[in-house]
Amino acid sequence: MAALAAVAMTQDAPTAEAPGVTLRYFGHAFFLVTSAEGVRVAMDPFGKIGYPMPEVEADIVTISHEAYDHNNAALITGKPEVLRGLEPGGRTWTRVEFRRKDVQIATLPAYHDKVQGKERGLNSIFVVEASGVRIAHLSDIGDMPPEETIRTLGRVDVLLVPVGGGHGIEAAEATKIVDRLKPAVAVPIHYKTAATAWSALPDERPFLDGKPRVKRVGNSVRLDRATLPAQTEIWVMDYR
Repeated sequence: MAALAAVAMTQDAPTAEAPGVTLRYFGHAFFLVTSAEGVRVAMDPFGKIGYPMPEVEADIVTISHEAYDHNNAALITGKPEVLRGLEPGGRTWTRVEFRRKDVQIATLPAYHDKVQGKERGLNSIFVVEASGVRIAHLSDIGDMPPEETIRTLGRVDVLLVPVGGGHGIEAAEATKIVDRLKPAVAVPIHYKTAATAWSALPDERPFLDGKPRVKRVGNSVRLDRATLPAQTEIWVMDYR
């Protein structure tokens, strides 16, 4: 619950709402956020799962949980500070309260399954507020977050949400979370692509089916709170 308070604190004292945040996607759940002041945050870098292994330099790395497709901190160059969502052994969550220049980072506890971690263990939600843009990375969340978590998250500008099932929620559950949180932008993650054709997961289409305001936006987007959509849009990002 200490982590909940940490995220609420960033709501009360947001960073300056400067334009120019960049979100770069590498596939699966791996992103690089670059703030207007140049702080680079690599989120959930993968190991060898089929995607090209990019050369990424960052100041900070966030690791939601210790699975090989989310925890390859060694891939990131530049001697970054590594923020892990779980304590060693994965039996409890860490409390992350981090700030550098125009970036604030905090965590919220979550589960990797629907039975409070008894099957697949724990997961952490990382909330990165970069230049006033609040990005929530749900990683391998395995169930609908409780109301306390929803309230504490508050405003979400960009929601990175798993949609392919397997070790995370599937399309219908992802839709419910998007409807509940009402982010300006929802970016689907953790689904089958051409790079992971071996995977038993579905692709992104079941999540997209029937939804309005769907865009395919390439592998990199610029984010500015002043120009984010008033109604939720789904932005499908390409890893290439």
